[in-house]
Amino acid sequence: MRDNKQCKQLSLSDLIRNPDSVVEDFNELPDGSDIEYVKEYGIGIDCHSKFIEVCIRYRNGKLIQKSQGQFSTQWKDLAAARDWCIAVLKTKANPVPDLSEPLHYVVESTASYHMPVCMAFGGDPTVINPTIAGATKRKTDVLDSRMLALHDQLNIWREFYLPDEDVKTLRVIIAQRERCLRDATIAGNRINNILTRFGYTIGRNGSVVKDPAIRAVVENQISDSPSQIDGLCPTPIPVEVRIVLREEYEKYDFYTAQAAEYKVKIFEKARSMEWETDTGTLPGDEMIRILTTTPQVGELTAVIWLARVITPRRFHNAKALSAYCGFDPSLKISAGKVTSTTMRNGNKDLHKALNMSAHRLIHRHNEMFGIWGYNLQQQTGKKKKAANAVARKLSVAMFYMMKTGTEFTYDNYHSIRNIDVFDIPIEDLVLINRDFKRYIRILKENGIDTTVDLATAYISCSLGSCQGLGKKFYGLLKDFLDHHVTYKQMYEEIQAKLNQKEDTDNAKGQT
Repeated sequence: MRDNKQCKQLSLSDLIRNPDSVVEDFNELPDGSDIEYVKEYGIGIDCHSKFIEVCIRYRNGKLIQKSQGQFSTQWKDLAAARDWCIAVLKTKANPVPDLSEPLHYVVESTASYHMPVCMAFGGDPTVINPTIAGATKRKTDVLDSRMLALHDQLNIWREFYLPDEDVKTLRVIIAQRERCLRDATIAGNRINNILTRFGYTIGRNGSVVKDPAIRAVVENQISDSPSQIDGLCPTPIPVEVRIVLREEYEKYDFYTAQAAEYKVKIFEKARSMEWETDTGTLPGDEMIRILTTTPQVGELTAVIWLARVITPRRFHNAKALSAYCGFDPSLKISAGKVTSTTMRNGNKDLHKALNMSAHRLIHRHNEMFGIWGYNLQQQTGKKKKAANAVARKLSVAMFYMMKTGTEFTYDNYHSIRNIDVFDIPIEDLVLINRDFKRYIRILKENGIDTTVDLATAYISCSLGSCQGLGKKFYGLLKDFLDHHVTYKQMYEEIQAKLNQKEDTDNAKGQT
């Protein structure tokens, strides 16, 4: 900390001649400008659970140079990070700062991961809590009620579907299980939070509550007679804190057991109910069995689906249900072209459950939905986009399964959508657009010889296996498919000119 008593007021000319001077009262400057005190060096540390990123800024003559380093969060590596910072300042800084003073640095407040860093570095840390300022708008209860009245008068929104007592009960039980899981997670995170405050970063190697080996080490450290273990912080955990950690472990075990009990109650309630189809009802056992025939959809996902969807009669079509699940993108269109897409939130429970099923399908990619999603991910390089696309297919499939009361089948699915593109050799695309030239060899090596083959491969998302096709190629291909009629006209005109030239050359040759 700088002692304000040592500060003095200087004129602007003095500051120009001696830029390292310190000003106590900025308002005394002749032109009213602000002067900031520049330190000789600066250290910034970004904290994570498994590593820290360290950046040092220091003077080297008239230049400001930077050194970057990454260290794990093991105790010995955190101490090594501090030694590295001092070594860099001693060997690279010019002039060398006074390192007899406490080391100063700025570290972000990320959960409690900054605590071991501060303990290892010592000195005078500055801990920053990053915040994000959101935009505000004028809002009062009166204005809200006026707007809702206007919406009601204009009949903008559909009527609300009121669930019956059984559905509300099922939803409460599901919510209670989620709350128990959330409380168990909070207890587990709090245990790791407390441990890191006292320099124990063992949570970087796995869960301190779910991993039996790691939990055994922690329980040893919070016992009445902890043993010394290599690699852990040498400072023992205070006795009072050990009691708190034991209580948190008890909470975690309690809430985990509660969640398991509520899971049993969820299935009992869902199986005891009757669920509507488009023509009648089905018992809960049968409806759950039907829904679980969907690829990678388990019983819990099926019950969450039933509790939220309730009946397929609520929705006009599958698209409306997909929007309810949060898989219907909102499009921004300008001049007839889609400029951007934004995915709506939809129902969080359904969105999360179907997304998890989609991710499992893509990860395994051993059947049609999974292969299609995996190829889409490879082709676009966007995992989230592929998962949302597969999850949307799952929502559509489950809508019709619930509507008809029938099991899942791929019989009505076509992995390839027909596109009416004109069929020409792939190398002739160069006549229309020379940008295709660099990709012709790659396409032919992968068995794509015609434009129909190319369109088929694109729609089936199998181009991801072709090495060397980048973002530019997919832009060219999409433009070709979207405007294939125009491309066909251009190709016919080029062919007509080539034929005319060939006839002219033949006539000259005969002459």
